[in-house]
Amino acid sequence: MSDRPFKAFFAYPGQPDELVSTINAAAKRINATGKSSVLTWPEMGVFGTVIPDDVRNNIADAQALVFDVTRPNLNVYYEAGYAIGLGKAIAPVVNRSFDNALADIQRDGMFDNIGYRSYENSEELADILSGLPETKLLDLYSRELDNQQPLFVLDTLRKTDFRNWVVSAIKSSKVHYRSFDPVEVPRLSAVTVLSQVSASSGIILPILGDHIDDAKRHNLRAAFVAGISHGLGRQTLLVALKRFDAAPADYRDLITPVVDEKSIMQVVGTFSQQALLAGQSIKSRPGKGTKTVLQSLTLGSSAAENEFRTLSSYFVETSEFLRTLRGEVNVVAGRKGSGKTAIFFQSRDVFRAEKGAIVTDLKPESHQLSLFREELLKIVDVGAFDHSLAAFWYFLLLSEVLLTMKRNLEYRSRVDSRALETLREIDRVLDSYQINESGDFTTRINRLSRFVVQEIDAAKKRRQSISPEFLTNIIFRGGINDLKKMVFQYVGHHDRVTLLFDNIDKGWPANGVDEFDVRLVRLLVEALDKIKRDFLAAKREFLSVVFLRNDIYEMLVEGTPDRGKAGQVRIDWTDRAKLKQVIFKRLQASAGATATNFNELWQRFFPESVANQDSFEFFVDHCLMRPRFLINIIENAISNAVNRGHSKVAVEDCIDAVRQHSLYLVDDFGYEIRDVSGLSAELLYSLVGAEKVMARSDFLAKFIEFGLSAEEADKAFSLMLWYGVLGIRNKDGKDRFIYDFEYSMKRLTAEAKVLGETARYVTNEALHVALAT
Repeated sequence: MSDRPFKAFFAYPGQPDELVSTINAAAKRINATGKSSVLTWPEMGVFGTVIPDDVRNNIADAQALVFDVTRPNLNVYYEAGYAIGLGKAIAPVVNRSFDNALADIQRDGMFDNIGYRSYENSEELADILSGLPETKLLDLYSRELDNQQPLFVLDTLRKTDFRNWVVSAIKSSKVHYRSFDPVEVPRLSAVTVLSQVSASSGIILPILGDHIDDAKRHNLRAAFVAGISHGLGRQTLLVALKRFDAAPADYRDLITPVVDEKSIMQVVGTFSQQALLAGQSIKSRPGKGTKTVLQSLTLGSSAAENEFRTLSSYFVETSEFLRTLRGEVNVVAGRKGSGKTAIFFQSRDVFRAEKGAIVTDLKPESHQLSLFREELLKIVDVGAFDHSLAAFWYFLLLSEVLLTMKRNLEYRSRVDSRALETLREIDRVLDSYQINESGDFTTRINRLSRFVVQEIDAAKKRRQSISPEFLTNIIFRGGINDLKKMVFQYVGHHDRVTLLFDNIDKGWPANGVDEFDVRLVRLLVEALDKIKRDFLAAKREFLSVVFLRNDIYEMLVEGTPDRGKAGQVRIDWTDRAKLKQVIFKRLQASAGATATNFNELWQRFFPESVANQDSFEFFVDHCLMRPRFLINIIENAISNAVNRGHSKVAVEDCIDAVRQHSLYLVDDFGYEIRDVSGLSAELLYSLVGAEKVMARSDFLAKFIEFGLSAEEADKAFSLMLWYGVLGIRNKDGKDRFIYDFEYSMKRLTAEAKVLGETARYVTNEALHVALAT
């Protein structure tokens, strides 16, 4: 064993002074002992040199990086990521004497499952520095390169034009990607980042201006991801709209400024192709074969968008999926994380494999129909324009079908002269109505809505009356009959056109779902039904399925006169055996196991019981009966075990996994409630420290104390019952939530009426874990 002192580099922000002085004192104290050599960044001797290069060189020269996250700092997060990417040990520390420091780091979740140490003074910090870790996260959590989806994108909370242009440019490049979307998953852990970046040949990181909502949090994540990517030597694109003057020194010169959609298309498109080629030269790291079975275990991504290439190997064919394949439904509704998008991707792949299939799959990343809405709402009696809105959808959807037919013909036209002739005719019709494939569907839906808005503005300047007929003519532009004729001419009697539409409710305003938004969805479904009738009249087959959030669908049904008209299926998980099958298949796929017994395979990796109950049931009790949440909790437990050097997941790993996920859920449900109601995303924090079981009036009092009106408090209470955040304690003393009543609010409220004034409501344990600590 070497007598040389353990060498570490300490990264921390230059302010506040009290934090800096404590760190410097601790470094001097430990250096004086000779046990460790801790270099702080002011001692680097950077006069006249390039600071970022010196910082990176010092990190490369150290055995470990200590970094302080008491007050999050872009440079520090970048340096932490860079150290991880280089394969260095890391030691996050936080000064718990600073107000909200511990709460902030727990809430952010970045370092929840890799462990951090807290201190109050230089003596305690020096004690931490005397026993720094030697564990290298890169050895534990790096993944093999994903050649099918080689790009990783750090998505933004707000789907601005800048963000939409970046995503559209990636899609136009035809290079598949994975992403982290804070709308879907509010918390991003270091383990997730490392696994995603190591599996990628290219990383795309939009950098946001301070004026954009959630920019501070997003840019911290971007700094951390960029550091890991640079440490690993991956192709990395940091892209900002115009010049980003506030960028930190460590990577300021590495940010590529763009000015508009055209420059983004060029920069991002070129980068995506270069990253694809770079993947061919990335080799597996030496020593990766020494991973334990637990280190190699993964349940796959909880977001179907990030696993659609591998989903088929462990997809559970539910009755909802089979009904979709049989064409029995045209709406699939489910709560976030219930598996709607998994059915979307798996159905698409099955339909594509059918002979004579023409499959149009639409997933707008976000859309700007709000512009369309704002203009229409300025017109009196907007309901009179329903026909125009239906026309908007009809024209858009039929043009997307024709574009799909064009793409199918492009390959055949190389060897088939008839296909080439058909392709030319389709191109002629599309060009005549200015329909082209530039960008993706998001771009095209925005383009059409902007065109309509521009025409409305032009008509106003001419003092022309804006009638429904005028608006409909703008949308059709005289071309609807030509599009139909072209489709019917080249779709055979034995062919089937299938149109799948997901994400229509993604990117909607955070101030609550508007009546207009629900109307747009209703008219979309009606337009698809009209297309189907037109196909039947032409003796052609057409199948469509729209995938919606359950809350949006319920609002849709309430506003629809003929409620039983639309065939629909709801993905409501009430069967624990079905959830067990989801995990069983993923375990089999990851471990390469042929075990036919769940308990036998489960107990290879997990303890038999936790908190005096079956360990799997313990996880299910904290997942609110959603597959995504269950997968996330189990992945957290695996990460905890790996980080602690366990050969098998231990009881404490499971308990901490539930705590970590509970913190995530408080944020996640806050966003869900905000998005559908317009209430504050911070609302659930009103229950911090509250009793788990209370009367309805007690919960309402907490909400009013938080700042809601009596009416808003009542609305919040009902929403929390609907989401399963709150439940009811029945006369037998059992806690029952909406999923225990087959997701029927009527049945749940009926239970409350039976109990009358004695009714007591309960905060779901899945969230109470976080709210009680």
